[in-house]
Amino acid sequence: MENRNKLGLMKIKDVMHLIVKNPTIISPKAKILDLLEAVNKDLKTRHVYVSDNDNKLIGSVRMNTIVKYLFPTAAIMSDGISSSSNLIVNIHSTEVEEIMKKDPFYVTPDATLSSIAILFITEKINELPVVDEQLHIIGQINVYEIIEAYKNIT
Repeated sequence: MENRNKLGLMKIKDVMHLIVKNPTIISPKAKILDLLEAVNKDLKTRHVYVSDNDNKLIGSVRMNTIVKYLFPTAAIMSDGISSSSNLIVNIHSTEVEEIMKKDPFYVTPDATLSSIAILFITEKINELPVVDEQLHIIGQINVYEIIEAYKNIT
């Protein structure tokens, strides 16, 4: 129990050496095809972060969102959506900003690992972008880094 308490009180800045330094980032004006190619470059990617020209976080695209657009009929059947018109996209002309989640969840280096765990559980995600005070993306933390931090304190 003591180790879990230590883990929960740790902050991202305590485990900065563990975070992913180069998460998958894309421009909002990039095409969906570019997004798919970016995902294929790093098969561990579960979120693609969308940034402006200054590397400021402005959105994200989760892998399940991509699957929804690749298989709109399956999405309609599982979500009970009545129309597929908003799910049909042209991967060569549709821009990432059209499917991204605006105002995505993020954490700062001062966030505790317990607060991250709460977001992972409540939002059913397993990674988050780490940003500085100006929302510039400086990395990504995921469940693997939390596991590694736990192993290091035991």
